[in-house]
Amino acid sequence: MSSLLSIAVSLAGLLAMQAAGYDMAVSEKWRKAKVVAYHVEGVHSGREPVVFGDYEGKADVIDRITVDFTWDCKKRMVVGEVTVADGKTELKNIKSDGTNCPPPQLKGEYEHFQTVSHSMVSRDKIQIKGTRTYPPARVSNYPGSCSMQSIPGAKEDADLSVGGADPAALGGRIVPGGPLVIAADRKSFSMKGAGNWVWTFTPTLVQ
Repeated sequence: MSSLLSIAVSLAGLLAMQAAGYDMAVSEKWRKAKVVAYHVEGVHSGREPVVFGDYEGKADVIDRITVDFTWDCKKRMVVGEVTVADGKTELKNIKSDGTNCPPPQLKGEYEHFQTVSHSMVSRDKIQIKGTRTYPPARVSNYPGSCSMQSIPGAKEDADLSVGGADPAALGGRIVPGGPLVIAADRKSFSMKGAGNWVWTFTPTLVQ
């Protein structure tokens, strides 16, 4: 293949990638990175039980957690200190779903996830151990009746995990609703996790 033809083929491939929504300049920038600092925000949004036990009582639950760590892109491992910070759980639309009974009356705060500790379970994965707190409440006696009864609160163990990722993903194709969602400004990308959590990764170049 002649040099001229080779250049033409390479240029055609580059134009095809750009036409498909890739940003080669951004990809190249992050491919050269050796170390990045990641700020990761986890946001939970889903309908969840907010009373303990087999009772009717759910709400739209929003919760947040942030994780900061340094990522060695070449070794694909977390290096240095990891910090975790919790947000406050927000509840909306509390109802006794599937019934015509009044909504539960919470006698305290429901916390979907509260961090207890975190540790490395592998070179690229951070495990965050926490608790879920159900407050004392008054709930209906459904299906027997809609009369209200008092129930105690409780705590459950809960776990989350987060790991590093290739920052060169920021140069990828932007596909709304795909498994990897890249922000329009290509400064962050998001991935769906288990349990109605979405994790948004924002890297900062360190080296």
